[in-house]
Amino acid sequence: MSGSTDISDNKVNLSEEAYCLLKESILNGDIAKGATYTQSEIVKVLQVAISPLRVAINKLETEGLINVLPRSGIQIIDTDFALTRNTYQLRVILEREGLKSYIRSVSDKEIHDFKQRHLEIQDEITKCRSNLLICEKLAKLDSELHTAFILSLNNQIITKNYLANEDLIRLTRLDRVDLASNEMLLRTNEEHLALIDAIAKRDQTKAVESLDAHLEKSIKRAMGLWGF
Repeated sequence: MSGSTDISDNKVNLSEEAYCLLKESILNGDIAKGATYTQSEIVKVLQVAISPLRVAINKLETEGLINVLPRSGIQIIDTDFALTRNTYQLRVILEREGLKSYIRSVSDKEIHDFKQRHLEIQDEITKCRSNLLICEKLAKLDSELHTAFILSLNNQIITKNYLANEDLIRLTRLDRVDLASNEMLLRTNEEHLALIDAIAKRDQTKAVESLDAHLEKSIKRAMGLWGF
């Protein structure tokens, strides 16, 4: 019985490893969006076995990151204005409700910590350090802040759908990372600070207004509309 359990656990681990490798390769651009690959090509790139890869492919298809084309291979989804609009629309709907819950439950310490980390990034931006490094740091902090709103709802179904949607948003941003200017980074950070200040005051109306304004400008930036 123990040997059977070990084999089963090993299959699960290999499938999860293949899933994480394939997903991250798509989201960081190593496997090009919009391109079509055979399973053999992906096996060669990721250095994984075919059986766990098939499990990973099925999982990623349900999450919307790939399409399995009969006799053609695996197509990585491409991004366009419609996808960007749809993902941000869902983000607005979920985050508005999450923010209301977050304001009621967040501690003063957590708010203070978020503000301090944003002020540190603001200082880095004004000192004109590497845009790419700051962009990555701000993106991580952005994800932490906005995901905190969703987690406050304590709803696994909402969280699962939100995180899957965030993966799609991350994919839409791939073409924009190298174009990030100091001005764009600074404005994004300032929008976060305005939102954090409203949360600190427990001002739900102002916080929701700040979130709406921030997400409206975010979608324009994601579409390459720099007149934010």
